[in-house]
Order: sequence, then C-alpha cells, then structure tokens
Amino acid sequence: MRRRTFLRNTATLLSAYPLLHSFDNNMYGGDARQLKVGKFNCTIFRDTMYKYQAKDFFTNASDSELMPLLSQYQITANTIPSPFIALLVEHDDKKILIDTGAGDFLDGHLMLVLQEQGIQPEEITDVILTHFHPDHIGGVYSIDGNLNFPNAKFHLHEEEWKFWHSSASDGQAAAFKNCIAKNVTPLKDKNLNLIKGDFTDIMPGITGVMVDGHTPGQLALIVQSNNDRILYSSDTFLHPLHIEKLEWETKYDIDHEKAKQSRIKVLDLAIKENLLINSFHFKFPGLGRVEKAGNGYHWQYTDK
Repeated sequence: MRRRTFLRNTATLLSAYPLLHSFDNNMYGGDARQLKVGKFNCTIFRDTMYKYQAKDFFTNASDSELMPLLSQYQITANTIPSPFIALLVEHDDKKILIDTGAGDFLDGHLMLVLQEQGIQPEEITDVILTHFHPDHIGGVYSIDGNLNFPNAKFHLHEEEWKFWHSSASDGQAAAFKNCIAKNVTPLKDKNLNLIKGDFTDIMPGITGVMVDGHTPGQLALIVQSNNDRILYSSDTFLHPLHIEKLEWETKYDIDHEKAKQSRIKVLDLAIKENLLINSFHFKFPGLGRVEKAGNGYHWQYTDK
C-alpha cells in the first residue's frame, strides 16, 4: 500500500514539473568532484540529470533574444540539461551533507553515489536543506518512510519551515506540499535546528545567507576555512543566463522581484569576497566565478 501511494504521488509530482521529459538515466555516471577548501574536504555529487524547457526557465524572454544566447551554450529551447547535485563537507568527525538530492520521488541516485564513494548514510552527522523543493529534499526519507541519515542533525531556515507549514503556501503545487509532508514535516520530531536571520553561522566554517524569492527561506551557504571559501548558491540561479539577464524570470521562483534582488546580493558578495561559486543546476560540477560586465555580470566556469 505504501508503495502504491508513493508511485501515485510521484506521478503527480512529475506532472507538476513542466518538463520536456523526465530523467536521462544514461547521463547518470555516479559523478563526484573533489576539492579542498582549507581544512575541509569537499565533494560535489551529481545525483541525477533533468532536461528543462526554455519557456519555463526563461518565462519572459523573447525568442529573438533568447535563441542566439542558447546556441552559445549549444542547447535548444527544448533540451536544457540540468544536474541535481549535493555537496559533502568533511573535517575530523564531521560529515555535513548539503541537500539530499531527488530521492525516490524523482529517480535520484545520491544514496548510491555516496556508497560508491565509501560513505555510509549513518556517517552523515549534519544535513543542511537549502529549501524545500523536491530535488533538494527528496532524499531525506526512503520510499519505506525510513530516515536515510538517521544520525544527522537537520538544519533549515525557520522562514522556509513557516511558509510551507502555513496557509501562505496554499497556492503552491499540491505535489510539492505532499513531498514536503513526507520528507520534511516528520523532522519536527527529530534532531532539528531552525536557522534564524541572515549571515548566520550554522556551525564552525559554514554560514547561511538568506536568498529568498525562489522560496521564502532559501539559503545560500558559505563554506570557509582560513582564506579559502566556496559559496553554494543553491537555486539562486538556474542557468548562467540568469546571471547575465537579471530581468529574466523563471517559472520556479515564487517572488520574481525578491529572486532578482537575491541574485544581485549573491553576485555582489561573490565579487567583493572573490568567492568560488557552486551552483546547483549549472553544468556539472557547477563551479565558476562572476565578474562585472558593464552594468551587469558575467559567469565563467572554472574549477578554481
């Protein structure tokens, strides 16, 4: 019965995503990219791949302006590839997982990828959820309702919790709310830390930055050790074109104006502090830097 209910909810969830088609499992390869951030050993995991449509990624962009830019990225309006990722930060006895992938809801592979890297779910000491969209929270619980990371403390922003657990979210997709009910709401009885405010130290070396708009309590995260830093931007941007064209909106942002201001906030912070950025939906592993370009900004993929 549980599995039939799960499959029904999954079908509903997939229909709520206005996508060209579902996951491209041929693109799954258990990808993992390692890098050092001071004392931290960081690993970016590719959970799975999706393909979006331009009409959903860039809802207010004209074809005459959009199509030449898409061709520069060697993609078409109907096949915008997008990885779903997670970031693991390790030091001493701490194993901190940032986001949990799509899980059973959306054919995620994170649990398998972790095991391929020799990491057992019981070893994860902390999980930080940047926001409550299914591709970030789908791996919190298993299909059978078991907590995938049973020894972890879960960290998320109180504004995100409040929004999705109040009437303010009544207009959001029912499938999204069903996913939250399964994967987030039960955490109220677990080891849960509700983050408050902006530029909040969640634990030594990891600071949460409010980037609302995509959702009301979305977090970006600065991982810092000595003079080394990386900024995990979550869904502040869904594509590099959202950096170059700040006025272009996406169907997945709840508040477009706030989302735009959060983009500017992150970009200015990254330039001022010379931060390497890890962006969730960009070409894997989603590492790059931004620079000023006239009155706007320019994204450059890099590993450094």
